[in-house]
Amino acid sequence: MKLSFSTTGGSSSEGTSAMSKGCGTLFFGVFFAMGMLFVVLILGEAASEAEPWLWPEVPCTIVASAVEEGDDEESPYSAIVRYRYEFEGREHEGSRVSRGVGGTASYDSARNTALRYLAGAAATCRVDPNHPKLSVLERRVPWIAFLVFFPMIFVAIGGGGLWFSWRSRAASDDGEVRSISQRARGRGGHRLGIVLGLIFVVVGGVVFAFLFAAPAFRTVTATGWQATPCEVVRSTVRSWATDDGTSYRPDVLYEYSAGGETWRSNRVTFFSALSTGSDRSRSIRNRYPGGASTTCWVDPDDPSRSVLDRKIEAFHLLGLLPLLFVIVGAAVASWSQKQLRAQPVPAAPAPETVEPADVPVHLKPQLSPVGKVLGTLFFALFWNGIVSIFVWQAWKTWQAGDPDWFLTIFMVPFVLVGFAAIGAVGYMALALANPRPRITLASGRICLGDPLRIDWRFTGQSRRLSHLRIFLEGREEATYRRGTDTHTDREIFATLDLIDTANDWEIPRGSAEIAVPADTMHSFTAPSNKIVWEIKVAGEIARWPDVSQNFPIQILALRIEAL
Repeated sequence: MKLSFSTTGGSSSEGTSAMSKGCGTLFFGVFFAMGMLFVVLILGEAASEAEPWLWPEVPCTIVASAVEEGDDEESPYSAIVRYRYEFEGREHEGSRVSRGVGGTASYDSARNTALRYLAGAAATCRVDPNHPKLSVLERRVPWIAFLVFFPMIFVAIGGGGLWFSWRSRAASDDGEVRSISQRARGRGGHRLGIVLGLIFVVVGGVVFAFLFAAPAFRTVTATGWQATPCEVVRSTVRSWATDDGTSYRPDVLYEYSAGGETWRSNRVTFFSALSTGSDRSRSIRNRYPGGASTTCWVDPDDPSRSVLDRKIEAFHLLGLLPLLFVIVGAAVASWSQKQLRAQPVPAAPAPETVEPADVPVHLKPQLSPVGKVLGTLFFALFWNGIVSIFVWQAWKTWQAGDPDWFLTIFMVPFVLVGFAAIGAVGYMALALANPRPRITLASGRICLGDPLRIDWRFTGQSRRLSHLRIFLEGREEATYRRGTDTHTDREIFATLDLIDTANDWEIPRGSAEIAVPADTMHSFTAPSNKIVWEIKVAGEIARWPDVSQNFPIQILALRIEAL
């Protein structure tokens, strides 16, 4: 008896498919629904904040302005501004500075707002024409709208998962039904990878700038501020309940005199956005107890700006964690873009019987020397820009006679990497002065078994080359997963020399021809493996960076006549 099994039908496969679809819908549907809910809430709040931009302007008079401290532990300080205005013949009194803005944790922010509207001054307010009692003094950009990038991660994951779950089943050449994970490696999956990667880059970059880059820049800027005696008015630890438990923040209100006036501030450090925890908050409170005299640092150009602590501590390095999102997102987007460009081709393409006219083709290098320099330079500037902040802080501790050994030792490997990056930039910059090869194929259509003829010539000082080798290389690349890691194995299966010479007369320009083996593999690209052919140019220069450039080419399948 002969038994046969169908791979395209049957109750078992249909039941499995229905179960997979149902589980995928439930799982990804939760992601999509939650993400869309937060998107709607954020955009609704942004629309509410943007509404005053449509309201008419009305002159008003400031009645009173002051900073008040409320019971809200998270945002205790508020700028209370009362003003009078007349609208459609009736007098009204308002107290809103802007739409959607309440208290703040920064005394400086509330104080600066109050100082903009002194009692008795004339101002302009915006009045809701439908509700004349509702008015604001300022129309602000609804920056909250940018928070929509956070829930968009969930929307992208959920939407992409639902699409893969419900799209028509893709079948392989032998009729095998592919899974969601298999289909995700197609064009749709790569597009989704690009979107997710870019979202991660944007979110990580914004959070990094907020938590570390901006505070670090302000800290470095404050090194030129003036030391000023100040007195701590009040020192406490604020706490409030959150979804994750209880959050803590030190609140040290201090007073100082500068520019002929008396100022108050509660800025302890520029890294106030980092959650400090209860122990660290109490430590800061104990360092600056109420009634104590200490030293603050005041901006000589703006006496209202001050800070108590200008140091960058090891704790502040937590602000670097969002860079992981940037790195991962950039890697995912780059890999997905690369895979999207490399589309699968048929394993056995049907060659044309009619030969096209031979047209010479000028090959483009895989990566130009300028591109290498710019890429390495960007990394060196980015890396050393961050490292230099901590090096400066460590150097200040040595100058003060109290070296921070932990920070110094911790920064050693980072400094070495920075020097290596600078050296790489210099090395590649020297290579810009090298003679550059120009490779021309005699025909843009080359099949297995065909002759491959090239012409080469160098621009620049080719006499500096002591040895030249140009060869054709065939390479197989296979990508696979091992657990959660992705690996790519590369194996060279063909190396054919076109020219290998040290003759000064042959190096500057010339021609060469070889036969592409008929018993090998043509260029091929699939989701998990590919065949790559390249013409490689290697030129040796004494006591200088060598010439090294790769020129990708396409090798087609055997012609019909050869079969």
